[in-house]
Amino acid sequence: MADGELWRLFTSALVVEGFAAPQIVVTAAAAFAVIRLRGPLVWWAAVIAGHVGSALLAYAIIGIAGADSAADDPDFGISCVLGASLGALFACGWWVVGAVGFLLLLPFSLDWYGPEHPLSFVLGALVVGAADRLRRRRQPVGRSPQAGRLDAPHEPGVR
Repeated sequence: MADGELWRLFTSALVVEGFAAPQIVVTAAAAFAVIRLRGPLVWWAAVIAGHVGSALLAYAIIGIAGADSAADDPDFGISCVLGASLGALFACGWWVVGAVGFLLLLPFSLDWYGPEHPLSFVLGALVVGAADRLRRRRQPVGRSPQAGRLDAPHEPGVR
């Protein structure tokens, strides 16, 4: 980033380090679940915020700590896309899947770039939370999500 190559913030998520197949399969499954639960726009927003936001925050931590030698280490991989997707799943109500995924990412979070994993999880969850609040705010006043359904329970005093 110091060289002005900001595009690498986005493209570094396309690289898979280590055994590729398991990482791709788990990330694809998490992405599929979030897309089914909240839609592709929310998933894209969560993973972009998680991947790019966590990188910028981790770089700031490295800069503040004065660990400039760590900046020479490569920072790439889909792990923050996975972290953000797991955070999004957690915020969608899939608490166990999200929490277990978060715990499994922690052993990979022990170097200078490691804080990116928990940060991506939190940012992914925050995006889903913000999207849910926005969706609730756009709902017409006095109208429940079940209003108009024939099988909706009758509310006392409302006809």
